[in-house]
Amino acid sequence: MPLPAQKKQTTYNLPKLSELAQTREGYTRSFDGTKIWYRSVGKGIPIICCNGLGCSTFYFHYLENYFKRFAQVTTWDYRGHGKSDMPVLRKNHSVQGLVRDLKAVMDILKIKKGILVGHSMGVQVLFEFYRQYPDRVKALISCFGTFGKPMDTFYNTPVSKYLFEVIYIFNQLFPRLSNLIGTVMVKNPLWYQMGGVFKLMKPYLADKKIMEQYVDHIVKVDPIFLSNLTRSLQEHTTESFLRNIKVPTLILGAQDDTFTPLWVSKKMHHLIPRSELFIIQKGSHVALVEHPELINLRIEKFISSRKAPATVFSDTH
Repeated sequence: MPLPAQKKQTTYNLPKLSELAQTREGYTRSFDGTKIWYRSVGKGIPIICCNGLGCSTFYFHYLENYFKRFAQVTTWDYRGHGKSDMPVLRKNHSVQGLVRDLKAVMDILKIKKGILVGHSMGVQVLFEFYRQYPDRVKALISCFGTFGKPMDTFYNTPVSKYLFEVIYIFNQLFPRLSNLIGTVMVKNPLWYQMGGVFKLMKPYLADKKIMEQYVDHIVKVDPIFLSNLTRSLQEHTTESFLRNIKVPTLILGAQDDTFTPLWVSKKMHHLIPRSELFIIQKGSHVALVEHPELINLRIEKFISSRKAPATVFSDTH
């Protein structure tokens, strides 16, 4: 007599207790009372990630999963983004506000000194943070961003900065209509294909789920706040300061980046003493989710190949 078939046992990939013990998530209040959300996973070298404009933490998904094995990886939402609050005062819709938010996150986690990783706008944030708080920085990792005035080089054309001024005025005068137009442009059945047509990403390489998270997030960010913050970015630059950077610096540039053309990354490499430049072939502005394995390995090499790792990267706090 045949035995009855056994039911297939369901398995669940639950996090290990050790991983749970090394995870911290919550809010901290910044200088003006704005609540800033953060998440810290892993234990070891502190790595703090700074997002791009209109982004949450999704672009750092692969980096977080890779480095949490031997590092304390912190991701967080800018003011007015994701789970963080919107700042009340318009004057704090600025790069300076983001810099002080970053300090508040490091303070709540008791990180005295960390490796700062910035993507896109996050590069301006980390350079400005280093200018104000150099003793809090072990190293800088720039990912597809610039040192300032991003609209001057957007799509590698001087027309972009004038187009931005038109969009800025329109957003201020007609915020609801602006938000509607933005939503229609970003959330439509062909959004993924349009990203390829406009060379915003490589559809055959980019993680579609993460790009969907970006689309869902960007339409929820207040258009007036976003345009105010973009204006602050356009008025901000650390170009004259780059020669004063004294910590190890890795610059990642992408061959087909239309937001931050590759020559900008090369210029930063020329200005920052003893910096390292790594170019992602067939990479776009979102190469973090197009070539995550390559990027993670290059960052790991940068961290581990310092001439004096015991003095540069050893102390956790």
